[in-house]
Amino acid sequence: EIRNLTFSYAPQLQPALRDLTLDIVPGVTGIVGRTGAGKSTLCHLLARLYPVPDGTIFMGGTDINQLALKAVRSQIAYVPQEVVLFAETIAANIAMGRPHATQEQIESVARTAAIHEDIIQMPEGYQTRIGERGIKLSGGQRQRIALARALLPECPIIIIDDGLSAVDMETEHAIVRSLAGYLEGRTCLIVSHRVAPLADAAEIVVLEQGSIVEHGTHQELIGRKGFYRNIFQYQTSKMERVR
Repeated sequence: EIRNLTFSYAPQLQPALRDLTLDIVPGVTGIVGRTGAGKSTLCHLLARLYPVPDGTIFMGGTDINQLALKAVRSQIAYVPQEVVLFAETIAANIAMGRPHATQEQIESVARTAAIHEDIIQMPEGYQTRIGERGIKLSGGQRQRIALARALLPECPIIIIDDGLSAVDMETEHAIVRSLAGYLEGRTCLIVSHRVAPLADAAEIVVLEQGSIVEHGTHQELIGRKGFYRNIFQYQTSKMERVR
């Protein structure tokens, strides 16, 4: 739960978030908005990367400032846009948060992240070493491996901060759909610059200059003449022109 949250990175700067109030419930919640709208800031605050005022963010009904930092972060899996991979095998990178995971468990999350087929075509499959920071992989492959890594520990909260920006729209849509079944009973927040893949989200929140200007389901937002409808029509028409 977020209650009247206002946040600035420094006292002399304009607030990145302004009087934000939002309940994030189990299921998939999409966050969209222009660059600089506050999407990543919201993700950073939920992951406790920056301090927040008392009484503004609650987890399970408890003010997060009354919870140990380690306790909060143990409940959250975070996928940033710029992922970090290590010069290890693909299996080891996926299992980093759950080192005793079985091969079956590793492959299960890889399928959900739509990276399994890519992996099995590599020279040594899941035992392929990927080089420092995953240099041997494409940007989309790195992001999907990072997503699989975030899914494996089965944290109750998953935050994907534009962490699928390097995959094509059809793949992102397929991943979001597969997440819906995998995340039953869990809470998933997905930030995306592309709105079409979020069509199946339980709720979509539109941020503008740090404030919520629209929220609802895809169909509800399409029925309004706001930013969401405009960007959806622009992006889908652009895809049709490319085809």
